Amino acid sequence: MSEKNQNTKLDKKLLESNPVMGSLMVPIAIVLVGALIIFGVTKMLSNDHSYKDLVHEMKSKTFGNKWIAALELSKVISAGAVKEEDIPWLVTNLRDIYKTTVDPRTRDFIVVAIGALGNEGGLPVLEHALQADNPEINFHAMVALSKMPKGISFKWDLVKKFIEKNDAAMVQVTILTLATHEVDSTEDLFTKSLNSDLGFSVRYAAATALIAYKNDQAIATINEILNLNDESLGKKLTVQEISGLKFNVLTALRRAGWKKMAPSVEKMINIEKDIKVVSLAKEVLNSLK
Repeated sequence: MSEKNQNTKLDKKLLESNPVMGSLMVPIAIVLVGALIIFGVTKMLSNDHSYKDLVHEMKSKTFGNKWIAALELSKVISAGAVKEEDIPWLVTNLRDIYKTTVDPRTRDFIVVAIGALGNEGGLPVLEHALQADNPEINFHAMVALSKMPKGISFKWDLVKKFIEKNDAAMVQVTILTLATHEVDSTEDLFTKSLNSDLGFSVRYAAATALIAYKNDQAIATINEILNLNDESLGKKLTVQEISGLKFNVLTALRRAGWKKMAPSVEKMINIEKDIKVVSLAKEVLNSLK
């Protein structure tokens, strides 16, 4: 199996098994960690390279080495080492480098870096990346888009088309991205995904997204999530992952003020073992009464 295929599979496995705590946003660290593990880079640039040094490296390196600088830059950005006043400069340079390179690995890590920055100036790169004939770049572009500020202007039709893919991780991250940005005309798309045969991760993401619409068709799946235990799904989920799913649902219920779901929350409180989940559930129940 090639490095590229291995990288994609691990990224998607991590995403599928890693519910997002208290938010529909997808942490860029999930993708970055998967990439670091698979590529197994042994000859990295030294840690004392600044992001400006790394941009220079990316502009001057030969075809085969640019991606290493791009990877290192992703790490620096994720560590919060970029000065606020330098972000526009960095985004501009990343856009320019993306345009002038054809190496897919370099482009892939530039997309990851832009997601870590979360700056709207990177949106043109994400728009291009979503149209690339490369599933890895598509996937990371979707994750990066989920990190952008709410209220951005974007060609959301480019995003919506990915919900039709026969790829559980891609569909899941598409649902999460559309829900995070509260994109119009998505309720029917989420409802359709409730019956997806791609697995529980897609169904759970769709149900959580539908809470904002107070859509009754999601109730059965929401209740399924609230009643998960450590024996659920043949132990495909850890206790922490189950708690994460419940936090997502409870947070969404509180935000939506869906009073109809109060009995479900109350029932869950009576059987839930996680003290933190119970504490949040009680807060949510009080807000729904």
